[in-house]
Amino acid sequence: MKLLADENLNRLIVRHLRLVGFEVEWVRESCPGAQDEDILSRPDIGELVLVTFDRDFGDLIYRRGFPTPRAILYSRLSRANPQAIADRLVALIERGVVDNHMTTIAAQGERLKAFPGVEDGRD
Repeated sequence: MKLLADENLNRLIVRHLRLVGFEVEWVRESCPGAQDEDILSRPDIGELVLVTFDRDFGDLIYRRGFPTPRAILYSRLSRANPQAIADRLVALIERGVVDNHMTTIAAQGERLKAFPGVEDGRD
């Protein structure tokens, strides 16, 4: 599984994900300043798990019909403690990312939402 870390992720989070063994492409390194629309229009987007703090990806996918990544991990956690966010992401990924879903990560837990056109008995 390859992670695509949005530009808005702290470098400490990206470094930690890499240190524990995940393959991570960081938008800040590979295509700085890329627009969200361009990220979702990548030919390989369906193979990537997008990690972001940006809720605009949800709007692009659910309302505007943009292509979907393999999954989205959307954090709503406070950015004040990057190490805590990194630890939470590692734990979530190790439990298993749910393909064809956006997982919203909040202080109280996670919530899953299926991508458009995906039948889901989980919600």
